[in-house]
Amino acid sequence: MSYFFYKKQDTFLHRLDPRTKIVSLLLLFTIAAATREIYIQIVFMLSLIALFFASRSTGSLRRMGTLFGTIAFMTFILWLFFYDGRVKMFSAGPVVIYKGAFYFSALFALRFVNLLLSGLLFLSVASIEDFSDSLVLFGVPYGVAFTFSLSFRLVTVFATAGSAIVEAQKVRGNDPDRGGILSRIRSYVPLLIPLIINGIKKAEILTLALESKGFSPGNKINLKGKYKFTAYDALVICAMFALSAAAIAAALA
Repeated sequence: MSYFFYKKQDTFLHRLDPRTKIVSLLLLFTIAAATREIYIQIVFMLSLIALFFASRSTGSLRRMGTLFGTIAFMTFILWLFFYDGRVKMFSAGPVVIYKGAFYFSALFALRFVNLLLSGLLFLSVASIEDFSDSLVLFGVPYGVAFTFSLSFRLVTVFATAGSAIVEAQKVRGNDPDRGGILSRIRSYVPLLIPLIINGIKKAEILTLALESKGFSPGNKINLKGKYKFTAYDALVICAMFALSAAAIAAALA
């Protein structure tokens, strides 16, 4: 089972320069955060979903669809009851819903989902190597970029180890997923010890592997010729800047 969303594909989004992908991600975040109209947020969300289909990354949507839907619902409920307006629309004891709360809550729920979709799209079309190389191309020291990439890789190491430990416990008759939420929390606590020990062993092996290959944070990596910033990349960035500028201008108007 893969714990990453990226799959190597030959699509126009996958072929973008990694610098274009990172800049586009930041501009997508800007558009989602700046937009104050629900219908624009809906159009933005549909556009992101269309990009998932265009990049053949709908599997990521299927994996995260339930979670994103739950987050959207909880965000809507949260802002619905905490919105502070001037005109009461509903009141029952301590529960008060003001006029405009539904619009405000729906806007924030859509905004949050669009932020999550933007990040998921980036993870679906950009590899860990793309991310670390783009940081180097932006002038970030190689040691820092390597640390970021290593942190992503360690996620799958711990996730795989944790999954193996849980499956081993189920074979022995101890199902951590059985019972209520408190019972499951108590069942997972003892599993942290073998997971931490496994992580320490992996760290020791990684240290030996890096030393054997002469790794040093001061090393310089040569990416000359590996990536090519094309006119298509420039067009994408210009379009994203134009959309984000329009979103900011509309928010300030």
